[in-house]
Formats: sequence, structure tokens, C-alpha cells
Amino acid sequence: MNRPDHNTYREWLNLEVDGSLPRQHQAQLDQHLVTCSACRSEKEALLALEGVLKRSRAEVRPGFRHQVLSSLPPASWESRSPRTWSFPAAACLLLAVAAAVLMGGGAAGGSSALSTVAAVAGMFQATLLAGAGLLAATWKGLGLLFEQVIASPVSLGVFGVFVLCVNLLLISLLRRRRPALQDSPREAASRDQGGSGR
Repeated sequence: MNRPDHNTYREWLNLEVDGSLPRQHQAQLDQHLVTCSACRSEKEALLALEGVLKRSRAEVRPGFRHQVLSSLPPASWESRSPRTWSFPAAACLLLAVAAAVLMGGGAAGGSSALSTVAAVAGMFQATLLAGAGLLAATWKGLGLLFEQVIASPVSLGVFGVFVLCVNLLLISLLRRRRPALQDSPREAASRDQGGSGR
């Protein structure tokens, strides 16, 4: 049996503190804790943090979640009427029927029209699956990038400075510039007279 690496033991420590470590790993973790002082101190820190979290847990009154959710305005897509989705759905259906008629060969083959519709449906299914896979890969990549950023204090500091600079840039772009105050007619006339006397 392979001996787990140190990162695995650290994951097991978190699971143990949460009470979800499987029994088969508990004996290995206990043996490792006898020899590793770093893991023992990490376990103590995790237990202390768990104690602080339990002591500072605030009781939530019954019905609080429902009260908060009912007071929030509906999201934009939730507030839309079902009629707003009817036009895109009708356009997709019309395109599918047109593709079935054009590729089905007219009245000659009813089965070819059905196979064309099945092919169009398969295309939509493949598109949805590809989109879901791309979304999952994007989130996975962002998670790995974030993990690398917080891995060292230097990269975390550089990232913090970058975020600060972007925020300052956005604030300076969003700040409205005040128009210059226009001179009163009397000040403009006195300036014109002073300029012509030279």
C-alpha cells in the first residue's frame, strides 16, 4: 500500500475536524500525527478555529430565509414574461422545420425529414454539451489560477496591487468631470477691455 503524501494528510486533518474522515484513513492519520509535529500543530489550529466558529455561531430565527428571499426583487430573467421566450423558441422551431423541408427532399421521404430533425436536435444537444464542458473547464482553470496566485505571498501581493490599480483606473474613468465655470458677462467684458488696452 502506498504511503500518502503530506498534502493528503493535511486534507485528512480537515476531514477529521469536520467529522467526515473515513475510518480506514483514521489509523494512518493517527500514526502520522505521532511523528509529525507540523501536522499536530495544524490540527490544534484547526480545532481552535472550529471552536471559535461554534462559539460565534449566530442563531437564525425561523422563517428568516423566506423573509429575506421574499423581500428581494426578482432577477431580470425571472421577471420576464413567458411571452418573451416565445419569439426565440418560434425562430428555432421555424429554422428546424425549414431545415427538415430543404434537406428532407420534399414529399418523397417522411423518414428523411424525421432524420433531419433528429440531426438538428443532435446538433443542438452537442452544442449544449460542448458549452457545458467549456464552462466547467473555465471554472476549473480559474480555480487553478487562483490557487497559484494565493500559493505565495509575492504573487498574492502582485495580484493585490493589480486589483488596486484596476479599481483606481475604473474610479477615475467613472468620475464625472465638472465643466469649467463660465465667466459672467461682466468678467468677460472686463477681460476683453483689459486685453484691448494693451
